[in-house]
Amino acid sequence: MIACPNCHAIQDAGAINTGHLSPCVACGKILRIDVFNAFLRRDEPDAAALGSLAQGQAECFYHPGQLAVVPCAACGRLLCAVCQVELEGRSLCMPCLQTGRDKQKITAMQNRYVRYDEIALALSIWGLLIGIFPSVVTAPAALYYAVRHIRTASPVLPKARFQNILAMLLAGAQVIGWLYILGRSVRG
Repeated sequence: MIACPNCHAIQDAGAINTGHLSPCVACGKILRIDVFNAFLRRDEPDAAALGSLAQGQAECFYHPGQLAVVPCAACGRLLCAVCQVELEGRSLCMPCLQTGRDKQKITAMQNRYVRYDEIALALSIWGLLIGIFPSVVTAPAALYYAVRHIRTASPVLPKARFQNILAMLLAGAQVIGWLYILGRSVRG
């Protein structure tokens, strides 16, 4: 089924791949409809058909002579069954898969995760353990990480907000302590 880009009306099958201009059945806009033969095929290609390519059929971008079965969802290159990689419901070619992994655009390919709740808790505890003076820096940083990333989901472990809440309480207590100390020094 091919739809008119102007009115979205389904066009007659007789107007497909004629090489001539024809009017839309609904709005009359002049169209030329050319599609790959693979678009018109109703059945899935079997393993025997993958090796043979009939005239007029689309071939794989990476393996000339191989029958193309699907376009890449990222770049649009036609892929054979060997080149096609299914990931998150999309068909991708290997270069697009590599680019998506390198630029961290494909979440299923990420192999490193930052636990912001652990960073916030560590910063708030370090401020208490090391001494009072480093808490001037670590407490606001812990509050920032805890508040900023409280809803950041961790795909590896289930999200527990306990560490974020504990970090906010400890860092908040340190900030209040600093404000109390500064208030006392200004008054007296």
